[in-house]
Amino acid sequence: MKFDITQMEYFVNIVECGFNLSLASKKIHISQSALSQFITNFEKEQQVDLFERKNGRLDSLTAIGQVIYEASQEIVREYQLLREKIEIEAGKHQGTIRVGLPSLILRFYFASFFTQIMLENPDIYIEVVEDGSIGLRKKLIDKELDLAVLIEPTNLDPNKFEQQIIQVDQMAAFMDIHHPLSEKVSIEWKDLKQYPISTFSKSFTTYDLVQERLEKEKLSGNILMFSSSWDYLVECTQQTDLITILPAPIKRYINKEKNIMRPINNYIPFNFYICRPSLPEHPILKEELYNRIIELFYQPVE
Repeated sequence: MKFDITQMEYFVNIVECGFNLSLASKKIHISQSALSQFITNFEKEQQVDLFERKNGRLDSLTAIGQVIYEASQEIVREYQLLREKIEIEAGKHQGTIRVGLPSLILRFYFASFFTQIMLENPDIYIEVVEDGSIGLRKKLIDKELDLAVLIEPTNLDPNKFEQQIIQVDQMAAFMDIHHPLSEKVSIEWKDLKQYPISTFSKSFTTYDLVQERLEKEKLSGNILMFSSSWDYLVECTQQTDLITILPAPIKRYINKEKNIMRPINNYIPFNFYICRPSLPEHPILKEELYNRIIELFYQPVE
């Protein structure tokens, strides 16, 4: 069996994840069975045991496993540095910058921003990739993006990625303008107990945030529907008692003759970050775009 750089990365990640194959498989985006098969094949073909086992589970490294781990760790580190240097050099000759954003954030905050940047800098071409935060995070880790705007929590390794918060906001309740709760200036979670609720679908990071809070407030049984379309969710509240929980900035785009937004006390945060890989040096154009985004969008936390 050939022990190549990919397999070294597998091995190092297994150790760094505390010998937890489930956690390691999620971190490097391969199946747990593939990691198990890698271990089995290596130990069988090389006739060495990499791991000590306890109750059938990986527990620690053997003496030879420790030697191989330390060597693999060094090789992987040097390989990553080499790859980063190559990417930096290649980037100096490429004007394309790949930026990933959730559709809602792209529309609300960056609608004309990238066009203006390209008009001011003819040497730059910005390729915008739309996806949910979960999909964008994976693309950033897989080096398919140079920059990504991700909703908190980003779940990125702070040792491998730079993360700068650029907007601080909150989730709010949207409803029909004649809804009984529309008379309140702000609402409490307990006010929602007698009404059906909707929010974004599972592909959105906000789904987990809303679900967690609704479960805490014993409101998860009130959920009626999910959707990936915010405007559809808002329209569904019209002439009904349905309340949809969405990011507050959507208020700017609703039909104010039909819908209203009310803040929720003890709200769910809606914050997002500009994220990029941590590199010794970033290509000039990418560095300029990153700093421009921070300059224009960053809000100091009071």
